Amino acid sequence: MQKADNITKFTQNKIGDLMTVIIIRSIIIYLFVVLSVRIMGKRQIGELKPHELVITILISAVATIPLQEISIPLTNSIFPIMIFVSLEIIGSALSMKSIKLRNLLQGKPMFIIKDGILQQKQMRRLRFTMDDIIDALRQVGVFDISTVENAIVETNGSLSVQTKAECAPLTPDALGLEVEKAQMPITIVMDSKPVTEYFGDEKINESEIDVLISSTSVNTEDIMLLTIDNDGNMYMIERDRNV
Repeated sequence: MQKADNITKFTQNKIGDLMTVIIIRSIIIYLFVVLSVRIMGKRQIGELKPHELVITILISAVATIPLQEISIPLTNSIFPIMIFVSLEIIGSALSMKSIKLRNLLQGKPMFIIKDGILQQKQMRRLRFTMDDIIDALRQVGVFDISTVENAIVETNGSLSVQTKAECAPLTPDALGLEVEKAQMPITIVMDSKPVTEYFGDEKINESEIDVLISSTSVNTEDIMLLTIDNDGNMYMIERDRNV
């Protein structure tokens, strides 16, 4: 009986140690992958170039290996990830200096519609169907293909669209009107928390934030978003306490 209890206790200890190792490895891998992605730059998945997507997939695959096999050293994942990140940085740096290498790694944009004419040869080359094109047009707000002057498939697979001049919306410039320069509001409260630095170079003192918040007659914890523009105009969204 005592022997069975010892075996059970030993097994529980081993499982506990194993879980601890997995948790520690998971945290290390998570932090390292996040750091690696930050080093490579900010891009959404849909904005990745082909070589960037390949690097991302490889990093994801390699990062899971030491979590599945505890016997494998953690460095067996960290070193390959460092190599992948280095290759991405080197490739990006060389692409800035060589158009040929850039075209090789990233590809070239292609007209799928040019001067209002559907480029069927390019469709076959890109293996695009009419459904693909119409769907991509809808995603950029164009529901009538006949209004499209030019449409370009970018290197990340997205579609850039230029509508025909007679179908384009009127702008103040087209009407000969003068308008004020657009301004970028500064966020001073987000999710009920004061924000002293949002864009990295736009800073505001906490004392100034307190004055602005007090002028709204609303408590900070009841504010979901508060912004201010260069003219001192504030925009506020109050938190719905019923949600």
